[in-house]
Amino acid sequence: MKILFTISYYYPYVSGLTIYVQRLAESLASRGHRIEILTTQHEKKLSTKEMQSRVAITRAPFIFKFSKGFFMPGYMFKVINMIKRNGILVVNLPQAEGFISAITGKLMRKKVISIYHCEVVLPKSILNFFINNLLHILNSIVLLLSDKIITYTKDYADHSRVLPYFSKKLNFIYPPIPMPDTDFKITWKTKIPNQKYKIGVAARIAAEKGIEYLFEAIPYLEKKLGKTFVILIAGPEKPVGEENYWNKISPLIDKYRGYVVFLGSVNSEQMGSFYSLIDLLVLPSVNSTEAFGMVQVEAMFCGVPVVASDLPGIRVPIKETGMGELVNPKDTEDLADKIIKVLTNKKKYVKNKKTLAKIFKLDDAINMYEKLFRSLDDISIGE
Repeated sequence: MKILFTISYYYPYVSGLTIYVQRLAESLASRGHRIEILTTQHEKKLSTKEMQSRVAITRAPFIFKFSKGFFMPGYMFKVINMIKRNGILVVNLPQAEGFISAITGKLMRKKVISIYHCEVVLPKSILNFFINNLLHILNSIVLLLSDKIITYTKDYADHSRVLPYFSKKLNFIYPPIPMPDTDFKITWKTKIPNQKYKIGVAARIAAEKGIEYLFEAIPYLEKKLGKTFVILIAGPEKPVGEENYWNKISPLIDKYRGYVVFLGSVNSEQMGSFYSLIDLLVLPSVNSTEAFGMVQVEAMFCGVPVVASDLPGIRVPIKETGMGELVNPKDTEDLADKIIKVLTNKKKYVKNKKTLAKIFKLDDAINMYEKLFRSLDDISIGE
């Protein structure tokens, strides 16, 4: 099959959304499908054309950025040319320019699939209120034009602002999550303190991640655990569009510097090494911009239990496996209590790797995508 994916950011930008699409695209390419990616040249140093793991990447240059979006006059021409030579168009939402791809795809009588990764919830301000609602309208146009809509879980869809209106188009597919390689060892640039308890965070420093609530839980943790713990954060410190959030939490970082270690960006191949370091993974997410948290499952594969916010989609891995505890969002004391509970009873939460693999299997996710694509396109594999 010939499949075009459109996405605002792609490799080497790191986020759950970009990692998801990269895994899906490369897995499909390895099975003989011709896969193309149309994305933005979010950094000027990036090549406008690149081939990676059998996936052809085209990056559209931009004239200027606006929040996390881009003004790209040449995007339309690239969309037209690339849709012409592909049978299926996959639009990854949220994506401000996605409506251009969807409208073009329908006009050219192509099959359009949208993957609804999450909803955007920006910090409160008059400007962000406008951006949020504009993006909601643009994404709704894509959903309306889509032949099929894929999202991760029914739990997330049921609580979505928009997905219930498109229930007849919905398909639920867990994210493609490979089993991390814990034997892959790296030398960390930052010295890792030799504390009894190592609490891990695998995330960008972004508003929806709620990392400030973990920092605010440090005094509660200190009362029960003493100074026997450290928080290790794997992920970009200052991602695009999160400058205000970084400024907001900087005083907390300075205040608790003795308990927090930033490891910087860690690529997918290195994540197994990170999970082998930690005793617990924490996801204190605060809103629906977080829809699942693939790092939860990765950590579970490595025998690491999880404490995560009790929010739609995010709670699914823990509910499916029992390998962790759920906390009330933005509740610092509850977060601290659950962290202590899991750290001091870790063996109770660890499940068999084979059992986990039956629930979250990479091949199953790719098979479901192939089946869905073939239901819309009779082209045989590799054609």
